[in-house]
Amino acid sequence: MKPTSITAVAALLALAGACSQDEAPVDEAIFTPRLIGTADVPLSESDLVTLLADERIACVVDSYETRVRCVDTEGAVEGVFGREGEGPGEFGDSDNPGNLDLVRGEEGTVGVYDGALARFTVFEPSGAYVSEVRVPFLHPLRSFDTVLTGVLWRGWIPGSLMIRYDVNLASGEVVREEASPIGPWGVACGEGFWGIPDRAEGWVFEACEGHLIFVGNTGDATVLRAPTEFPDERDVARFEERMLVGQGSIGPAVAARVLQRSSDGTFRSFVDQRLEDYRAKPKSYSLGAEQQLVDAANRYWIATQRDTHEWSYLDVYENAEYIGSVRVKDRLMAFDLLGSTLVVLVERQVGPDDADGIPDRALDWYDVGEQPFSDSEPLS
Repeated sequence: MKPTSITAVAALLALAGACSQDEAPVDEAIFTPRLIGTADVPLSESDLVTLLADERIACVVDSYETRVRCVDTEGAVEGVFGREGEGPGEFGDSDNPGNLDLVRGEEGTVGVYDGALARFTVFEPSGAYVSEVRVPFLHPLRSFDTVLTGVLWRGWIPGSLMIRYDVNLASGEVVREEASPIGPWGVACGEGFWGIPDRAEGWVFEACEGHLIFVGNTGDATVLRAPTEFPDERDVARFEERMLVGQGSIGPAVAARVLQRSSDGTFRSFVDQRLEDYRAKPKSYSLGAEQQLVDAANRYWIATQRDTHEWSYLDVYENAEYIGSVRVKDRLMAFDLLGSTLVVLVERQVGPDDADGIPDRALDWYDVGEQPFSDSEPLS
């Protein structure tokens, strides 16, 4: 891989973030795709979505009911299934929604990896039970056929970082186990802490302070640093709500009442100090380890924390170079991509008709088949 100019990458990303929230993008590095469908989904503590093989149906986790909901681009419900338990088609540990992962099946099915039960269950999108198998603990990647591929962070073990596992879904047997490269890659603030394999036997790692590390199949590495931004006052308000009640599940008015009812100013002083510390630190570059993928053309997509109010941005990299950003409406929580279709789980902006002050959740489908900044073959 050839070295990439970090200055050039920073300049492109700065231009991408400089567009007015209400104006059409003026730089070719920003692509605002066409919306092709939308569907409302319930509030949940799970930020996961999987787009099924027909590119029309997507599924999310309804954490409060310990179940999965699948809907289509017209908003119709295809299926709602699952409940807490240990029997066939049930899911364990409802108190920890992070134990459930959703994975796309190549035959139109949806797989649910249950970390609490160490079990992978396959369903039709209607909810019809297909099969299940015991599998080792891992973080599954986006799709499966007869084999489920996943990764496990091993950074607490000296000389280790990530392990890739391929699991035979007929037997639950691990048929491939491979350690990732571990560096060092010369990142001053620390080495990579999470990575995913690409489609050419390489890896992409996310490190601290917006660093991305692209490692080829021969071990050569390219390190990029994307620019980050400081929180604005809406970010601060969200942080305050999460700190007071958790998961941002209340509105500003309720959060204010919580503070007013404190018996003295000690709690208020503590909160104010935490808010000042938050304001002074740049936001992380990405939304989190799960919000990244490698597409069929081996391009790397990562959901960023740029804006995340009226607009959200997915940055796209090709051959270890930033090539552009895809801009979508509202606050992106999760995304998936297949063929020419992008689906995003979003929180809507709170409007005057939202008496509870709680952002509604929805799925939006977009057509991303003609990205103007990419010279590669189409996704589909």
